[in-house]
Amino acid sequence: NLLPAQSGDGAVAVRLRSVEGLQGVRATRLSLALRFGPPGHDGSEVDKSKDCSVKCFVELLQQRPGLWLPEPAGDGCVMHVVLPPLLLQRAALGGIFCRLKVLLPGRITPSSLCTSLGVSVPLELTAVPLMGSKGGAAVGTATLSIGRLLSLDTQVQAARYLVGQVFSELQRPRASPGPGAAQHILLSLGPSCGWSPGAGLDRMLATTMDDIGRGILRLAVDNGHSECIKPLVRVACDLRALCTEDLRSPLTRAIERGDEALQALVEGAEDKLTDREVKAARKLSDALGDLGAGGSPAATVDRWEALAETVARAFPPPRRHRPAAGDPKSGEWTSRSPASRGMGSPQSDGGPSASDKWSGDAYILALEHCPTGRARRRLLCADGACSALWCVCLSNNLPSLARKLAVWIGLSMTTSPQDEFGSPQSRRRLLDISLGPGEKEAMLARALERGAQDERWLKVARVMVHLGSDVTGHTASGKSLLDLALEKADDGHNGFRDLTASLLAKLGGGVDHWERPMVLVEDTTAECPICMENLWTSTPTAFVSFTTAGGREGNAHVICGHFFCFDCASQQYMKQQSHNVTEFECPICRAKATEVMPMPDIAVNPRLWFQFLDMAGSGKIEKSTVVHTLEAMLPIDTELLHAALAAGVWAEWDKDGDDAIAESEFFDAGGLLEWVRMHQHELKAAEARGKSPGLGDPKAWFRHWDTARRGRLRRGELLRALCEEASVSSLEPKRIAALKEGIQAIWDRHAVDDMLTRDSVLKTEAANELKALVNEVKK
Repeated sequence: NLLPAQSGDGAVAVRLRSVEGLQGVRATRLSLALRFGPPGHDGSEVDKSKDCSVKCFVELLQQRPGLWLPEPAGDGCVMHVVLPPLLLQRAALGGIFCRLKVLLPGRITPSSLCTSLGVSVPLELTAVPLMGSKGGAAVGTATLSIGRLLSLDTQVQAARYLVGQVFSELQRPRASPGPGAAQHILLSLGPSCGWSPGAGLDRMLATTMDDIGRGILRLAVDNGHSECIKPLVRVACDLRALCTEDLRSPLTRAIERGDEALQALVEGAEDKLTDREVKAARKLSDALGDLGAGGSPAATVDRWEALAETVARAFPPPRRHRPAAGDPKSGEWTSRSPASRGMGSPQSDGGPSASDKWSGDAYILALEHCPTGRARRRLLCADGACSALWCVCLSNNLPSLARKLAVWIGLSMTTSPQDEFGSPQSRRRLLDISLGPGEKEAMLARALERGAQDERWLKVARVMVHLGSDVTGHTASGKSLLDLALEKADDGHNGFRDLTASLLAKLGGGVDHWERPMVLVEDTTAECPICMENLWTSTPTAFVSFTTAGGREGNAHVICGHFFCFDCASQQYMKQQSHNVTEFECPICRAKATEVMPMPDIAVNPRLWFQFLDMAGSGKIEKSTVVHTLEAMLPIDTELLHAALAAGVWAEWDKDGDDAIAESEFFDAGGLLEWVRMHQHELKAAEARGKSPGLGDPKAWFRHWDTARRGRLRRGELLRALCEEASVSSLEPKRIAALKEGIQAIWDRHAVDDMLTRDSVLKTEAANELKALVNEVKK
């Protein structure tokens, strides 16, 4: 008589929760017999006639002494019992009753341990007393519910209607204390009511939201329906789901309210929140309540730093699972249970918790209210926190959170070139942190890719670029960020042209001169072959031709490697034009041209600059063209440039070794574009600083190079200063190495906290030692 799920009026659903008590029974397995039939003569029995009764059995498995659960156990296990037609006919006269009997399996026949009186069907969730075989007091209880079996379609319609009614009630503020209509409706949505998983009740409760993304549980918290919070949590409403509008979950909104809503939520989520999480939530709620109450600033700082540590431990961010090769779960996030983590550092690892979905709600709340940068840093630098928060932004499509996170990083972290990658407190380290094992893209690349469909992500990208995110990164397909932005701008996507300008402005900036010296000496530079003026300050101009595609005139490109100052090139052009020629020619090599054009500004449109130098239209720039162009646009000594290219600089640009630079190599990190922009940034900074007063006046010299007015210099800044003092170019690796060796020796003697301070220069022999080093290198 136990059949699969059926529809129709002739069936009932039985949900058995547990059998408890039965003191002295040690059997690990028992059986529970349920007999359905009309009531017997005395009302306590059930008629056992074969044509009007039905009997079914449930196997029980001991969990611990005194507790047996159905096998398989769980709220989802519902038995469907088809009732005989005669029983249904007689039910109209006397109803349907059910009697329970617990059986101990035996070798031949089972023996009865205890029985119940007949209970009327339907039966709300009840602990039914079980009496011993000899009668007397109850020896145990069987907790179960029996109800009518509705068809799946009927359950879906009923669930949709009831959830809609609850949603409508909870949208209104609570009018008066005591039970409301929503609470009564929620009783019928509980697990004990036998809802089929196919009815989609959990999905309806999770996806029913108002216009700003607040779910049913969140509405109960916001509008003061505290009596509904506990039953909503128990019917599987997600207490950690973020609202896309204000980035609050039901839990963090309850923490902010700090009233009975938090207490009701904690009571309802007793199996979903650990003790550590509950304590942290209460501490955070108390701290938020005290923020506006005044108090000592020092005490507030100390309190929030300790609170940040508490939040990081109680709500640990997930860690990426790094599986063995071939594992299909490669790259999945796994949460870390607070109970499994050590009490020491928030960086300690632990095993997966019951919840595999981490919304970062408690982190977001704490970060938003943090009154100090140090407390915010503790949260952002907790192991895996920043990476997980970026992933929350992406998986939930929350550009507003991504923008806030970038700003929080900017407010809390340092920006110095020395700290760009090494320091755990560096801004770029968190802006460009890996999103997980095997992930090739950083957050800026993801924001750019999404920006083509959603301009809000472009705003995120602009903030990240402004704060110092690495603009030399790539997308997963290998395209550089700048190349992608230029491509989208050319396709007419809004906002990408401004973003391209920001990317170009940042490209090559913030370089640590100790690692990558960028100094050019202007003593010997390329000249205009006609007037002999310095080319790099005279708008380098070339004779050009135009590519043709489909009969249309395309981009201009040089016809040779000769550059002239703009005035001389223009005069040559007008002179040749006065002879009514149909073609122009380079005055040096007589190569044929159709026009004269100045070199495009690489800082404005690098792709146009690349196409301008692509003489053969092959998508590559030849090595000789690169050399002539660099000599024309930068104050570079020709001999030093050739020596540097031969020593390895060219190999850094030309990765495939074909003596030409393809467009992808041009845009690549460490490529020609970045190298040029680095030197342009340094030339601009040098122009702003003006000429150094020299080490003969140590006080004025230090003030000149201490541009940040911090009273101290880093090694890279000192190297830059001595390069100018000794007239050493970054294209001279041997002399650079000599300077670095001497600086390190002076550094070891005079540096304080890895800095050369003003007092170190003015009150010790450091200035004389620096002058001696400069004189030695000059020789």
